[in-house]
Amino acid sequence: VLPAAVDMCREMIGEAAAKKLLTIPLSNDTVSHRIADMASDIQQQLIERVKSSPFSSLQLDESTDATNAALLLLFVRYLWDSSLHEDILFCGELPTRTTAQECFRCIDNYFSENGLDRQILDRAPEAKWTHCFLHRESLAAKNMSPEFHGVMDVSVKTINFIKNNALKSRCFTKLCEDIEADHIQLLYHSEVRWLSRGLVLKRLFELRNEVFSFLTEKKSPLAHYYANTKFTAQLAYLCDIFTLLNQLNISLQGRASNMFVVADKVQAFKRKLSLWTKRAQEKRMDMFLLLSDLLENSPQVNISDSVSQHLSQLAEKFDDYFPEDPREGHSPSWHRNMDQKSVCSKLSLLKGNSLVDIASDGDLKMSLKQQPLTDFWAHLLPEHPKLAALKVLMPFPATYNCEVGFSTLGLKTKHRNRLDVEPSVRLKLSSLEPDIQKLMCDKQHHSSH
Repeated sequence: VLPAAVDMCREMIGEAAAKKLLTIPLSNDTVSHRIADMASDIQQQLIERVKSSPFSSLQLDESTDATNAALLLLFVRYLWDSSLHEDILFCGELPTRTTAQECFRCIDNYFSENGLDRQILDRAPEAKWTHCFLHRESLAAKNMSPEFHGVMDVSVKTINFIKNNALKSRCFTKLCEDIEADHIQLLYHSEVRWLSRGLVLKRLFELRNEVFSFLTEKKSPLAHYYANTKFTAQLAYLCDIFTLLNQLNISLQGRASNMFVVADKVQAFKRKLSLWTKRAQEKRMDMFLLLSDLLENSPQVNISDSVSQHLSQLAEKFDDYFPEDPREGHSPSWHRNMDQKSVCSKLSLLKGNSLVDIASDGDLKMSLKQQPLTDFWAHLLPEHPKLAALKVLMPFPATYNCEVGFSTLGLKTKHRNRLDVEPSVRLKLSSLEPDIQKLMCDKQHHSSH
C-alpha cells in the first residue's frame, strides 16, 4: 500500500509529500506498540476522571470470543465537566471459570492496580446493583405454553428443512423470485439473539404461501401445518406478540439511559399486557394486526383462550422478573417534576430547601424540559450538593454498552487468535482521544526501512 500511496502523493502533491510518507513506520511490532501506547494514555485519562467524580457506576458482562476465551467487559459512568460520561474501563480475560467470584477477583485486581480500590471501598456501604433490564425482558418472554411451543418447533424445523440444504435453499429462492415475493430467503433462528424470534417468525409468516408450495412439492410432512388455518393463526399471533416484545427490547437499548426511563417503558408494557389479556378474553384481537386480519378471513378459527392464557403467563413472568418498580422508594416525582408540592416529607431540611429553590426558579423548570434529566441534575450538583439526585440517575439500567463492545470483538478471528484485544477495543469504544503530542515527545524518530 505504501509504495502506491507514495506514487499518488508524488503525482498529486509533490516530492516533499512523497518523502514525508516514507517516514511512516511499517513494522507490525511498531504499529502494535503505538496502539498500546494510545490505549494506555486513554486509560490514564479515564482513571483520573473517575477518581475526581463524586459518583460513579459500573456496567459489566462476560462473553466468549471466537477463540473460546472468556472476556469480561467493564464500563463506567462518571461525572465530568458538569455532565455524565460513559466509557470502557476494562477489558480482561477470565482464565478459567466465569463465576461471580472470578469476575469480582478480576475487577478487584484491576482496581487495586490502578488506585481505584479506595474509592470503591469508601462507597461500598451505599452501593446498589441491578440486573440488566434487557436480559430480564428476554428471559420473561422466553417461556411459552406447550401449544405455542409446538408452533415454534414446527417453524424452526421448517426453516432448517429449507436452509440446511444448499440445493433446497437455491430452489426456494428461485421460487420466491419467480412469483415476485417480498422476500427470497428465510432467516435462521438463534436463541442468543434477543430479536431473533420475532424477526424469524415474521419472515416465515410473510412467506407462508411460498413455504407451503415448496414443502408440498418436496413432499415434506411439514406441509400440512401450513394448510391448517388454526396453525396459521397461532403463527400470526406469535409474530405479533414477539414483534411487540422486540419493540420493547429496542426501546430499552441505547446509551445515556437511566432507571426512570426504562422503568417507565417496562411498566407501560405490563399494563398493556393486562389490557390485552382482558380483550383476548372478550375475543377481541384488534391489538394484534396480523392475527386480526387473518381472523377476518377465517372467522371459524378460535384461539382466544390460548392467546389469553399466554398473555396471562407472560404477565406473570414480567412480574417475576420485574417484581418491584425501581422508581419507587426514590420519590421520582421530584427528580422529574419540580413542583413544590412534590417535596418528599422524608427529605432532610437542607434537601427540602434546595428542592424548593429549584422548583421556584422558572428558568430551571424550563431547562428541565429542554435537556436530558441526567445533564440537568449534573449542572445543579455544585450549587446543590446535598440534593444528590445523580445517585438515583447514575446506575446503568442495562448492559447495552457491553453488548456493543462484544460485537466489536469480531476483530479477533481464528486467523488472529493471538491478538491482545484490550488496546484495540479501548481505542474503538472509548470517546476519549489520546494525547498525540505527549506521546510523540516520548518517541524517537525513525525513518522507514
